[in-house]
Amino acid sequence: MTHQILLLLPCLVCLYWMVALFLQRKTNNRAQNIFIIGAGVMAISTFIWSVFFTGIHDYSLFYKLELIEAISTLLLLAILYYFFQTMTNERPLRGRDYLWLLPTLIIGTSMILLYLLMGDQQATIYVREITENKGTLVTLTDPVSRMQQFIGVRIYMPLVFLQIIYVLVYASVRLVQYRKRLNEFFSNPEGRSLRNAKAVLVGVYFVLLLSLCSYKGRFHYNDSELFTDILMILWAILAYYMGYNVYNLTYTADNLVNDLAAFDNRRLLKGHPQTKEGSIIVNTKDLIEVKKKQQELLDRFNLWLDKEKLFLRPDLRITDVALQMNTNRTYLSRMINEECGCSFSDFINYKRIEYAQEKALSNPYISQEQLAESSGFLYSSSFSRTFKQQTGITFREWQKQISKKM
Repeated sequence: MTHQILLLLPCLVCLYWMVALFLQRKTNNRAQNIFIIGAGVMAISTFIWSVFFTGIHDYSLFYKLELIEAISTLLLLAILYYFFQTMTNERPLRGRDYLWLLPTLIIGTSMILLYLLMGDQQATIYVREITENKGTLVTLTDPVSRMQQFIGVRIYMPLVFLQIIYVLVYASVRLVQYRKRLNEFFSNPEGRSLRNAKAVLVGVYFVLLLSLCSYKGRFHYNDSELFTDILMILWAILAYYMGYNVYNLTYTADNLVNDLAAFDNRRLLKGHPQTKEGSIIVNTKDLIEVKKKQQELLDRFNLWLDKEKLFLRPDLRITDVALQMNTNRTYLSRMINEECGCSFSDFINYKRIEYAQEKALSNPYISQEQLAESSGFLYSSSFSRTFKQQTGITFREWQKQISKKM
């Protein structure tokens, strides 16, 4: 009884997150609503794996389940692409994005039609022969069987591998770009769900790896109940891990756009002209004059930050600074990039670490957690990581060096 429950555990976990996300669908972001479908597709796939692992001997049932599993795999890869696309990009899905559904439609429809042309009896013989001969046909030489073999063996698996690689690379690149955008506008991007986004990507890596392991051993794992139990427990843990992080994904590119739109509205209310993102407000084409204006703005920016100690605010945004300095957020961001060679987040963190060092010198017994909080960091781990990035050593090592000098 325990074995049967463990076999169904991944499916139940996927269904749990599908229902949980569905119940809050009205307040979900686009990525979360897309994952509702993804969780449902994963539930179907994991249920089919549980049937395979029980040791299925009915090839008539087997080819039907394998057909559903093949279609669900292609569909899941498309859904993962849509998930990361909507999470990191505010634009709606366009026509070319839906091309990701073509492999599911073309291959799925082709395999269904070919099995229908074979009939149940020949389809059963075909699957038995393909399975027992590791993808090779021996006795069946008719065109329909050959075509099914070509699509199901020669095209399907290479296509799946290519899509897996593309999704993983695409998601990784999109998250890096998304992080860069956050760094341009927020001093503490950690509070905007990057951890959850990265966790989902890590979960996808391991889910796809585990899927390949499951696919390779679907005819052999049923020989050991212990091994299949462990495999399905791993499946359940990964499914829960992904679902949990998607459920807690509270900040996406849509929220970023809304924050920037709110800033533009505040500028209008204060009587400043609205400008398009990416434009630079300058009244001269002379490069020297532009550089001079940038340097003046940078000096004023530094003076104001030091005087008001705004960098100690954990929720400081470039929009707040731009509004107070009567300038454009994009111009300010570009000015920091060009003059300082870093993002807004890196610049503010430099100020915070500089302040933390001064405070630690005046109070050697202050704890790292207290110092991180008083310096404007949301997390002690963020403070520790940033300190090492800027100084080359950890805060503890720096403390030891300072204590020796004193």
